[in-house]
Amino acid sequence: MVLVFSKIRRFCQLQWLTLVVLLVLAVAATALDLWQLQQRFGIFTGGTFLQPYSFLTFSSRASLIGLLWWVEITALVIAYTVILLCVRLQPTRRTLAWFVVWILLWRGGSSLVGAQIQQFFGGNLDWQVLQNLGGGDAWAAIAMVGQEVRAQLVPLLLAIGGAVLAAVAIHRGLRRFTTPLPNCRGWFVGLALLLLLMPVQLTVTASKPSWFFALNKTQPQQWLAEFYNQLTDLDRDGYGAFGPDADRHPLDSARFPGAMDLPANGIDEDELAGDLPALPQSLDPLATAEPQQKPHIFLVVLESVRADSLHKEWQGQAVMPNLKQLAASGSAHPQAFSHTGFTTSSLKAMFNRSLSQHPPQKGLLRLLKQQGYQLNVLSAQAEQFGDVATATGMTELADYFFDASKAPQDNMSADNSPGAMHLSENRLLAQLQQRFAEINWQQPQFVYINIQAAHYPYVHRETKPLLTNDFIARSEMTIEHRDKLQASYYNAVANTDWLIGQLQQTLTQYQIDARNSVQLYTSDHGESLFDDGVLGHGHQLSDTQTQVVWVSNRALQQPAIIGHDRVAEVLLHNAWQLPDLLPEQPVLQVIGLVRLPQQIALVDGAGRVSYDFRSKLVRTAHGVLPYAELAAGATSAEQARVDLLFTRWGWLRYQQSTVYQQKLQSGLGAASAL
Repeated sequence: MVLVFSKIRRFCQLQWLTLVVLLVLAVAATALDLWQLQQRFGIFTGGTFLQPYSFLTFSSRASLIGLLWWVEITALVIAYTVILLCVRLQPTRRTLAWFVVWILLWRGGSSLVGAQIQQFFGGNLDWQVLQNLGGGDAWAAIAMVGQEVRAQLVPLLLAIGGAVLAAVAIHRGLRRFTTPLPNCRGWFVGLALLLLLMPVQLTVTASKPSWFFALNKTQPQQWLAEFYNQLTDLDRDGYGAFGPDADRHPLDSARFPGAMDLPANGIDEDELAGDLPALPQSLDPLATAEPQQKPHIFLVVLESVRADSLHKEWQGQAVMPNLKQLAASGSAHPQAFSHTGFTTSSLKAMFNRSLSQHPPQKGLLRLLKQQGYQLNVLSAQAEQFGDVATATGMTELADYFFDASKAPQDNMSADNSPGAMHLSENRLLAQLQQRFAEINWQQPQFVYINIQAAHYPYVHRETKPLLTNDFIARSEMTIEHRDKLQASYYNAVANTDWLIGQLQQTLTQYQIDARNSVQLYTSDHGESLFDDGVLGHGHQLSDTQTQVVWVSNRALQQPAIIGHDRVAEVLLHNAWQLPDLLPEQPVLQVIGLVRLPQQIALVDGAGRVSYDFRSKLVRTAHGVLPYAELAAGATSAEQARVDLLFTRWGWLRYQQSTVYQQKLQSGLGAASAL
């Protein structure tokens, strides 16, 4: 033992400069981590929206700082050891100086990028969210990001040029620092010691939810935790021995946090809310329905229109006067929601009557087709985006199909990728008028219209200045310019409403009204204009991002809480005057993939209950608390709602799984309406 300490002391004497540099860098990196955590989550001032953790006492702050410094020094020693190997264990002071420069550039640059991402996406951006923005297509997601990069190409090129010049200046400035550093083999001993101690840090961090929440938001903690979990994942199910998601069954690859929970088999595979109950069996009454009458049916989808737009006024002017007038003579639903906050999944839910990739019931278009309806698709977006046209049956079943891809010369975007293409309101109106003149209105018609006026960035070259003529540029879309952003957004919504007014006038020419048609106007999702601290949609399960407009030209029979998966049910029950009542059921919401979500939520008459798979936090009327502590603080009603949330999500995940589909093919399963 004396010999070991003697060697450590001699090593420190020889490497004092490098040691001091690494210690100072670790302190600086820790300070940067703390600053970012405070900016994003307010951990030293009582927390932020939906974030219950804070560090207000000296002991809690000291513990957090100690754990952060521990992981930072470990990461820095690993990085420095890699540098030593790159220079063949012959470092100079110049090597050390370059190491400092690159660490500062990396941490500083990633902090700036992270701050911009936080501004637009909050803490919810990951590959799943980005892929959803691309309609489920990874390449489309990359193309959309590339479009935004091109929009700010000049600042980006200036930043890159500045970085290159700085690197050249630093290189010249460091040429004289060629003094070799002492023997550096001792760093491998230090690295081995830190690597052996790191599991202790991971175990301590996971022992307290607040520590894990804060530390797991830092890059070094994420990387090292992933490394050790991969190292200890003996059954290769994706889960190792560390963190709140530690695998309690390390030799059973079928049991791990988030595993597929098979219904009613007596095993809680995913370790959430016990074993999944048996999948309910149900018939599809719409498939055998006998319509009492067959009026024309119109489904008009409004891109990115917030629920509050219907009654919104901007500087004394109504944002949606035409739709508001239609609601006054017909109806408006105050509690309608998107399931996901994304366009493609919302459209699929409307047409397929399910969130599942394998919808168990007949879709809207197929039901209409079998009743003799002529199907018309007129969309200002490209419906192949996210495979909507194929997945919903538009390509197969539509008698008339027109979307943005049919008129690429009229694309309002500089980008011709499916996710970016959209047509102006004037262009869509011209196509509507042309098609309506061709239709035989004596035959029952279904018309799907998609209006893209309010799509990000809320302005195109033919946008009408109905509420403002001072449109916001993409580079100005920050919280500091929120008033200008709102003006541009609501002006875009007013353009949506203008087209609704033109549509009503056109329908009047053909004597189509509430007596012979059922019209439903709904948005695909909401839109946060920094209301939730972010810009856009699909990042959080909040009313701002998921509550939608839902207006009809008739007073509809419909549930008190409604989601997009019931669009077909509401339309057909009211249009065909079917006798059975529409049952009440909560709305399931998901961020991310159904099989591997970030968050899930259930909206019912009591509000929203949600669960975050990353932080393990449940939000109920009782507040925000870890799922493990829910039973102690929740009422029986709250516990039942949380259990129902996991059950509904578990059924949906199982119903679209390969296991279930194989059972269906073998005749062992039964379709269920989820």
